[in-house]
Amino acid sequence: MPDALSRRRSRPASRSADVRRRYVLKALERPRTQSELRDALGMSNSGILHLLRRLERDGLARPAERVAWTRIWEKAENRH
Repeated sequence: MPDALSRRRSRPASRSADVRRRYVLKALERPRTQSELRDALGMSNSGILHLLRRLERDGLARPAERVAWTRIWEKAENRH
């Protein structure tokens, strides 16, 4: 009988990444702090920053402002 670890490995990693990406895009309907997104997804600081940077690279999100040490992110405007 397979243990939990082997079952977890058999799932496609891109599926959970896609779910996180969709959640962040939906959550960014209004500006959110990086820590709000991190806590909602149960990710590490570096993990959520990596995800937000990829969304920024793809033109889907951008850092809106910074208040002290807190970075606030928002959905990027579509320029189509």
